Amino acid sequence: MTTRRVFAATALATLAAPALHAQPAWPRRPVRMLVGFAPGGFTDIVARAMAEQYAALLGQPFVVENRSGASGTLAADAVAKAPADGGVLLFGHSTPNAVAAALFSNLPYDPLRDLTAVAQVAVHPHLLVVPATSPHRTTEALVAAARAQPGAVSYASSGVGSVHHIACEMLARAAGVQLTHVPYRGSAPAMADLIAGRVDMTIDGVSAVAPQIAEGKLRALAAGTLERVGRYPDLPTLQQQGYGEIDAMSWVGVFGPPGLPAEIVQALARATDQAMGAPALQRVLDAGSSVPAARRGAAFRDFIAVEIDRYKAVLGEGRIPVT
Repeated sequence: MTTRRVFAATALATLAAPALHAQPAWPRRPVRMLVGFAPGGFTDIVARAMAEQYAALLGQPFVVENRSGASGTLAADAVAKAPADGGVLLFGHSTPNAVAAALFSNLPYDPLRDLTAVAQVAVHPHLLVVPATSPHRTTEALVAAARAQPGAVSYASSGVGSVHHIACEMLARAAGVQLTHVPYRGSAPAMADLIAGRVDMTIDGVSAVAPQIAEGKLRALAAGTLERVGRYPDLPTLQQQGYGEIDAMSWVGVFGPPGLPAEIVQALARATDQAMGAPALQRVLDAGSSVPAARRGAAFRDFIAVEIDRYKAVLGEGRIPVT
């Protein structure tokens, strides 16, 4: 090889080196993001909005895969057992990632040990609603009907141990009545039966109920949170109506398998921070009256530990039936 050719080869290698280093170590292929609930619910809607942002920011498709059932724990367990290479993530929810630790004695994963907390995305308030055709126009009237005929008033939830389940049972305990639980495989199918009048009530997220309220299919009776919901400032809280300190809210966030490398965690956290400023995502969160969340990494994990303790304080005392 001549001196000129050696120089040319060396120069080409030198020019190529920055381009090679510029290629991200992750992701190099499409990423699957599991959701533990059926399509159409709050978790699924936000997951798909986040997937679009991640794909644009990180240069690979993020494919949402709904794996519903067992209050979201099927998807969480699948990610807990997945390789820690960033190929499979969980768009988690407070039920499988916190409530389940207090609820199920045979949970096949530990939310703190077996899932890597990456980024909390949003916190979501809930409302007590009934079908528009319901004869009950106030919480007091609904409670009176349940008191007059124990078990006759039914409520829908997205599964045993879901925030909806716990909130409705807390209302039943506070009011001293018996309600009948009808669990579903997500908010969307629960909402369909509620609108049809096959169940009498639920306490569900604003993103799920607001369109139905606007279309005159559901009637809101109370905010399930400790403070009034900004979108419905005239709607009193259950606490203001005399039913104790019920704080029905859920949260969602991104998780990886145990041992997810720090560089992937950091890349996802940075992408999440950037995504929160995207108008498309802001519109999705605003539509559900959701509050953007800023907990990342260790701060998110510490928050979940506190949440688990909070739910254990309720469920561990046997005050909430789980069947």
